[in-house]
Amino acid sequence: MRSVRSGLSVVLALAVTCVGAAAVTGCADESAHVDTSGLDLITTDISEPQKSLIPADSNDVPGQTIINLVYSGLMYLDKDGNPHYDMAESVTQVNDTTYDVVIRDDAVFSDGSEVDARDFVDTWNTAVRQSLLSAYNFEPILGFHEGQQTMRGLSVTGKKSFRIELSRPTAGFLERLGYSVFFPMRSEDQNQLTERGTDPIGNGPYMLVSWEREEALTIVPNPRYEGPRTPQNEGIKFVIYPSEDHAYKDLVAGNLDVLVQIPDSKLATFEDELGSQAVSKPVGSMMEITIPANASNFRGEAGRLRRRALSMAVDREKLAREVFYDTVIPANGFVAPLHGTMPPAPTDAEALTYQPEKARELWEKAEKMDPFEGTFSIAYNLDGSHQKWVEAVAQQMTDTLGVPCEGRPLETFKDMRQEVTARHITGAFRTVWQAEYPDESSFLAPLFASYSAANESGFSNGEFDDLLKKAGKAATKAEAHEYYAQAQDLLVDAMPAIPLWTSKALGAYGKDIAPASYTWKPTPNYYLIHRT
Repeated sequence: MRSVRSGLSVVLALAVTCVGAAAVTGCADESAHVDTSGLDLITTDISEPQKSLIPADSNDVPGQTIINLVYSGLMYLDKDGNPHYDMAESVTQVNDTTYDVVIRDDAVFSDGSEVDARDFVDTWNTAVRQSLLSAYNFEPILGFHEGQQTMRGLSVTGKKSFRIELSRPTAGFLERLGYSVFFPMRSEDQNQLTERGTDPIGNGPYMLVSWEREEALTIVPNPRYEGPRTPQNEGIKFVIYPSEDHAYKDLVAGNLDVLVQIPDSKLATFEDELGSQAVSKPVGSMMEITIPANASNFRGEAGRLRRRALSMAVDREKLAREVFYDTVIPANGFVAPLHGTMPPAPTDAEALTYQPEKARELWEKAEKMDPFEGTFSIAYNLDGSHQKWVEAVAQQMTDTLGVPCEGRPLETFKDMRQEVTARHITGAFRTVWQAEYPDESSFLAPLFASYSAANESGFSNGEFDDLLKKAGKAATKAEAHEYYAQAQDLLVDAMPAIPLWTSKALGAYGKDIAPASYTWKPTPNYYLIHRT
């Protein structure tokens, strides 16, 4: 491998060159437009980001992957989910609800401008003021619910220092500061979110140099980054493949360095075929079937009974064994493993197991209240490995309940997300959720809190919201776990989504690639990847 430092020198020396019209790239930062032909790029697979690359306005895995490399926050989370300083010099907890932050003197954006306290405060206020997609993460901060231009819990105390005041004690708040929603943007960019969404000027270990729609995104090391996540490679090219099978073939052929998605056609054989190149480990990711609250056939008490019946009609163990060859773990709740182990199951775990007789009993009760009409459909995207399992789940539901169930294929992930986001989905749809910080709330709050913009089920329950607040101000993690368990019990009762399985990180490395540790999420530590 050529030295990374020599690669960085190349980056600094390259002339400014805007890429062709087919690419989305920024011209605001002279170091962000380089000719990458002389760099030894690591290649890997990815899907097209579905939202902009604004830290607080993205909730899809591809977008989050790029954001986490182009930006940096006060903290970063290691492979076990433990927080460490990144842009922060220090974060001092003054009392149960107050934190004083000091930013590193050498913290700068890729254009050379300083990262100062105002950048953090303005970015966070913008997220809440504009109700960006992930703004619910700021809920503990004093003033979040007051509808003002700025949250009164944020105050600049110096050029490189600011204070955070919470409305209540919040367990794990330091971990949350490592979540991408808390990353800063330049103060002057707060009114340029559309432009910055495709042309980010970040402060992280990498810079985005090109975004060729439906083809590839390329990042190179940010020579101005002085934080702890120093890139061990000369850049990464994220290739957007038409299918996961194509990516797998390229990995085997030596044309792809890192594979992060194993196609379902290879689940039974990839570990034998790839040997030591293969990766398989439990991670914090959950697959569910979301049933919107306003969906016909699923309102009121009859709808509640039907949701529970459908959950009990799914044989998760059989699905994991026969469709996924034990590469997934049957779900026992609404939270995935956060540190490699399954969390405790909700009290009513029976509703998340195969109970065909009970399922038929509940369905018949619902029929007496309000007869089912039409077909139960599950929307999914054809460009991922979903068709086989969706059809298997639909068939199980039909066989158990005698109800017409079917998959509803949409051509691409983009097509599906557009329909879901626009609330055009009339039936159920697949939902995969990857936690952003290692806490139960990272699954429960985004998907089901009434105040969350990412709540696509429409579930709204005041008691559930209160339990999340109580968990957030719990004195110990054990106490927080109790409140989260109670919150899960409410979800199991209402079943706004049907948990199916928790994922394993399944992937592979090329023969000349030094494997990087995976994070506690199903993504490798990209900055550590390099050639042997």
